[in-house]
Amino acid sequence: MPTETGANTKGKISFPIMNAFRMSLGNMRMRFTKTLITIASVTLGTSFVVFLTMTTIIFRVYAQHSDFSVPIEAYQYWLVSISLFVCVVTITNSMLIAVLERCKEIGVMKCLGALDRHILLLFLLESTIFGLIGGVLGFIFGGLASVVTHGIHLGLDAVLKVPAYEALSCFELSVSLAVILSIIATLYPAYRAAKLNPVEALSFEI
Repeated sequence: MPTETGANTKGKISFPIMNAFRMSLGNMRMRFTKTLITIASVTLGTSFVVFLTMTTIIFRVYAQHSDFSVPIEAYQYWLVSISLFVCVVTITNSMLIAVLERCKEIGVMKCLGALDRHILLLFLLESTIFGLIGGVLGFIFGGLASVVTHGIHLGLDAVLKVPAYEALSCFELSVSLAVILSIIATLYPAYRAAKLNPVEALSFEI
């Protein structure tokens, strides 16, 4: 919970990041099923991106060692765009529901001294955790799908020739994209939560 600081900053309310982190994890555990659904949505979206990115890399490396090349079809990019859009919508919907479910909790926190930015921090921290977990899982599943698919058709040797730094850049892309999308999708629900009136929040019934 937010706490008052010492005499030098009298009247100011602080909210240590570790406290916010622990509260975020606690909220995620209490909403475990919805948390899994949200993370699964992030994972699915980033998996498509990783699969297409790794496919491009594998084909490029394979083409350097042979006369064979396989173009990436335009519809595949559309599939990725749609999956990312669904990912954002799912996260936004999940966070809006979380705001409704936690109205009284938010009201209590505000009555105890929590500021708007503290509530905002909680929700954005949760979305960051969603993004980190979903990004890592998305890289694992998308990368494995690409390796298995193209390893069967082009041979395992073609997959093993992919430079390590390109695989690492794909990992960075997956995690960064997942975190950014999660934060963007959470901005509106977090703003709604931060602006809740304490009295109305305490009297709210779902």
